[in-house]
Amino acid sequence: MKVLHILYQSLPNISGSSIRSRDILSNQLKIGIEPIVITSPFQNPKTNGKSVEEIDGIKYYRTFSNNNELVNENKSSIFLQIKKFFRVISFTFKVYRIAKKEQVDVIHAHAMFFCVIAGKSTSIILNKPLIYEVRSLWEERFKKNNIFNYLIFSLITFLETFCMFLADHIIVINQNLKTELQNRFILKKRKITVVENAVDLDRIITSKNTRNELVFGYIGTLSPIEGLDLLIKAFNNLNLSNKLLIFGGGIELKNLKKLSASNNNIIFKGKISSSEIIKAYNQIDIIVNPRKSSYLTNSVTPLKTIEAMAYKKLVLASDVGGIKELIKDGKTGILFKSGSTNRLEKALKEILVSNDLNEIIDNAYDYIHKQRNWYYNAKLYDKLYCDLKNGK
Repeated sequence: MKVLHILYQSLPNISGSSIRSRDILSNQLKIGIEPIVITSPFQNPKTNGKSVEEIDGIKYYRTFSNNNELVNENKSSIFLQIKKFFRVISFTFKVYRIAKKEQVDVIHAHAMFFCVIAGKSTSIILNKPLIYEVRSLWEERFKKNNIFNYLIFSLITFLETFCMFLADHIIVINQNLKTELQNRFILKKRKITVVENAVDLDRIITSKNTRNELVFGYIGTLSPIEGLDLLIKAFNNLNLSNKLLIFGGGIELKNLKKLSASNNNIIFKGKISSSEIIKAYNQIDIIVNPRKSSYLTNSVTPLKTIEAMAYKKLVLASDVGGIKELIKDGKTGILFKSGSTNRLEKALKEILVSNDLNEIIDNAYDYIHKQRNWYYNAKLYDKLYCDLKNGK
């Protein structure tokens, strides 16, 4: 079974989406599927100038355009957005050429609509089934209080929904997202399968804490939805002697550094590569995910929360929908009221005097080991691919 994966972003970019893709690909390879990857013009290669490269034994075809079009959360001009949209034309031809050359059996487009548009034409011409994997309602980021942003939100929602309709099968990352899509009129009769976020246990190396004082941390994108401003305010208010290590980059970096300027115990460690993840976790005892509640965060299950549990780190997180799917408060992690600095401060203080942390950590690890394993998920993909190939 040979599958062409169309990725909007991938390694070397580090994000929840690129890590999910990495683990899907590597575990499909383990069970005998042959994944082939083509990435969008907005994703740079691991090695500059490479049009074809290999990562973890998997072939990646690159179509990178230029640096000012790279995947990021920064605002871009209307001209640049239009220019990026029309790159789908040349990208479609490249997808077709690669799919034909590699003689793939299934085309698997991953979030977002750009990848589906390119994949659908190839699917029709070569008579191959097309899957669309939806990972979030990312268009919700544009749903703000002005007409222009609302128009962008409406346009993207239309494009995403129409592309889902075009696919032979839809994959989502949790039940909340499946329910949301099924409520859209033209998707009511579409086939939707849930393949939950998980971890590749072969990549996880745990270590025991030998520190005298607990270290708190965050690993991920520094985005407004992550609620790191609340975490910094809580640390400032409590005047803790404990360290808070923040790994990652993003559009909130400048604001967060300004908020923490007077606190020497809050340390920004910068962006890290996938090979440095283990070192980052080894410096942290408690991972904090203080996400703010929104339509987007309530429909997405964060990969970093699952990853932290697999690394045997206590997870302190806000009670948004996507996280509540993972954590049972007091059993597999600690939850606090989203958006409440007071509740976060209370949770931090309780953790520092608690004697039950190891039991919670062990429960969380056991849950991840049994129910959130990418090797198991790879078999779900294999069955789905076979069914589609056989016309089921």
